[in-house]
Order: sequence, then C-alpha cells, then structure tokens
Amino acid sequence: MRLLIVAGFLLTFSALQAQDMMDLSLDQACKYAQENSPTLKNAQVDVEIAKKKIWETTAIGLPQISGSVEYQNFLNIPTSLLPDFISPSVYGVLLQEGLITPAQMPSASDAQFFPVQFGTQHNASFGTTLSQLIFSGQYIVGLQASKVFGSMSEQSLQKNQTDIRYSITETYCLILSLQENTSLLDSNLLSFKKLLNESEIMYKQGFVEEINVDQIRLNVSTLENAVSSLRRQIEGASMLLKFQIGMPMTQQIRLTDNLEGIMNGKTMVLTEDAFNPTGSIDYQIMETQVKLQQLSLKREQSTYLPSLTGFFSYSNKAMSNKFNFFSGDQSWYPTTLVGFKLEIPIWSSGIRHSKVQQAQLNVEKSITTRNMVSESLKLQYEQARISYLSAIDKYNHEKQNVNLTNKIFEKTMIKYREGIASSMELTQAQMQYQTSQSNYFAAMFELIVAKNKMEKLLEN
Repeated sequence: MRLLIVAGFLLTFSALQAQDMMDLSLDQACKYAQENSPTLKNAQVDVEIAKKKIWETTAIGLPQISGSVEYQNFLNIPTSLLPDFISPSVYGVLLQEGLITPAQMPSASDAQFFPVQFGTQHNASFGTTLSQLIFSGQYIVGLQASKVFGSMSEQSLQKNQTDIRYSITETYCLILSLQENTSLLDSNLLSFKKLLNESEIMYKQGFVEEINVDQIRLNVSTLENAVSSLRRQIEGASMLLKFQIGMPMTQQIRLTDNLEGIMNGKTMVLTEDAFNPTGSIDYQIMETQVKLQQLSLKREQSTYLPSLTGFFSYSNKAMSNKFNFFSGDQSWYPTTLVGFKLEIPIWSSGIRHSKVQQAQLNVEKSITTRNMVSESLKLQYEQARISYLSAIDKYNHEKQNVNLTNKIFEKTMIKYREGIASSMELTQAQMQYQTSQSNYFAAMFELIVAKNKMEKLLEN
C-alpha cells in the first residue's frame, strides 16, 4: 500500500511538473517578449506619453476658459488720509464776513489731514475669462516639434524591439549550443563508464595494468565535471533568457528549436549594395534628431515675431457691510471686458540673437553626428559581412574535424579493447574528439551570432 501511495504521489508530481513546463520556440520567445518585456513595455508607454504630449501642445492654441469665485472679509477696512480741504473754505468765508482777521488765518504749514475708509467689510465676486491664442510663431513651431517627437518615440520602440529580438536569438542559441554539447558529453560519459567497468574486470583478471584503469577513471571524472559545468551554464543562460523576455524565473521552459534549423532558416544576400544605411533605425533616429534641432532653430527665430491673443472677461461683484450675498435684495454689479493683446519684441540686448546662433551650431553638430553614424553603419556592415563569411568557413572546417576526430576515437577505442592501443592513446583521442565537438558547437554559435548581426543590420 505504501508503495502504491508513493507511486501515485510521484505520478501526480510528474504531471504537475509537466504542466508547469512551457515549450518555447525562438519565434514564441520573441512574441512573448513583445507582450511582457519590461523594456518594451516602457518603450510603448513612451509612445503613449508622446501622443499625450502632442495633444498638450495642440491644446495651447485652443480656447482657454477659466472661472473664479472670490470672497473678502475686511476685519479692518483700509484707511486713507485725505488733505483737510474743508477748513480753508470755512476760514475764507469767515474772513470775507469780517469775523476774523488775516492774521488769524492758518498758515500752509498748519495743513491738516483727516482719515477716511473706503469700501465695505464684506466683498464677493465671481466671473469667467476666455482667452484665445490668435498668432504665435513659437506655438506653430512647437506643434511641429511635438509631432516629430512622437515619431522619435515610435522609432525608439522599433529599435528596442530589434535589439530585444537580437539579444533573445543570441541567448536562445547559446542555450541550444550548450545543450547539444552536454548531450554529446553525456554520450561520451556513458561510453567511458562502460569502458571503465570493462577495464576494472580485465584488471582483476590480470589483462590490463592498474594505470590503464586509473587513466579511464580520470577521463570519467573529467567528463562528469565538464557535464556538470555545462548544466550550470545552461541554468544561468536560461535565467538570462527568461529575464530578457519578461518571464518569471520560476517558470520552467523547454526549447523546441534546434541550431541547424535556426542557422539554415534564411538565405543571406551578401552583396556590397545590399546595405543602405538610410534604412537603418539608428540612422533614422539621428535624422529625426536633426529635424528636432532644425525646429529648435526655427523656434528661436520665431521669438522675433509678435504674438497676438484675444480675451473676454465677465464678472459680478457685490459689496456690503453684512454677509447677505444670498439675499434677493443684494445688488450685484457686472463688469464685461473684451480685448486683444499684442506683444511685440523690441530689444533683448542680444539674448535672442545668441540663442539663434547656439541653435544653428546645434544643427550643424547634429548633421555631423548623423553623417558619422552613416559611415559607422557602413563599417559595421562590412565587418559583419567579413565575420559572417569567416564564420561559415570556420563552421565547415570544424564540422569536418568532428567527423575526423570521431573516426579516430572510434578506431582507438577498438584498438584499446583489443589491447593494441594504450590508455594514454585512448585519452588523447577522446580529448581530441571532445575538443573538436566543443569547437564545432562554438563555431556554429559564432556563425548564428554573425548571421543574426547581419540580419539585424539588413532588416533595419
């Protein structure tokens, strides 16, 4: 019964493990990254932000309406001092009537002031204001620049998509290369374990020396260490792949493509005229930078132009010494205003001229950088083309070496079992075969990386 329970538990656990395993082709990994990669998510958010920015800039030139409500309670009504204009008149009348003498008239130095308060304790008002930008050179240029900025955010998203696909392909193929190498080393390890078992039996019977058995045992240990190291590398590369595509680290994956299929998936066209740098996303981004700098120059030049704004304002105001604004008897006094405001730049002491000169220099700088990027892309293409052709030659060479060393190893294995070859000769043949296998997979991975780089340059 206990055995049945344990068996059932193991079957259930295996089923759960199988359900958690995700099969992943290279195309599926790229599609998964399109939806889950944090880098691409942020780039997509940047595109949406740019769209909102375009509308923000557009709305500046649309009607702007604002309202206001204000209440003031003067705990102390402001006091003003007015000159005493009553006393001189009274003294003048008294002098005319002969009631006082000129000597009794007050002098100018004796002038007096008396305090007065204007206004009421409680004041309330409400109103609305409408403004409309009629003409502004800076607004027109800003509107153009916001649209170019939106295009640049879309180009950045495209570049991120290309870079992510390039990185995913490289990591995916690295895992496949490590897995293929591990598989072959596992096969060699099984063969040497079998050979070790045979050698131990032959040693006990006195047909081989102990040094031969120790040499085979050393080969087994070396292979076990190599397999263990490769499996750790596969684990690390798998975590990197999951990080690149935005997958949780706890998710188990199984790669379904193979190196040969990926390597032979497309036919490369390697003519000198196959690459046009103006079609590259890197060049297009720099071209957009040039346009932005040119628009920045136009914006600085537009500061010499006047700007015209129209406005309309309506308000109602009530004043009282009591808080009775909600009473029907309270009087409200409306004010209506309509007008235009023309701002004309006259003199800035050279500030505008200096800004225009700086903008012109930035345009020249961006054009130089764009041309430099164009030449750099041409150089990258030539280097990638040479690397790709060299990788093809290296791959074909290492492929032949694998077949040759495998043939030598199998023959040496037969000779060893027949007692003709020594364990050292077998070890040497095994090491040659193992090295050629590693070189073969390294050459295959190098070829895929070179091809991937070529495709990245051409597809852009």
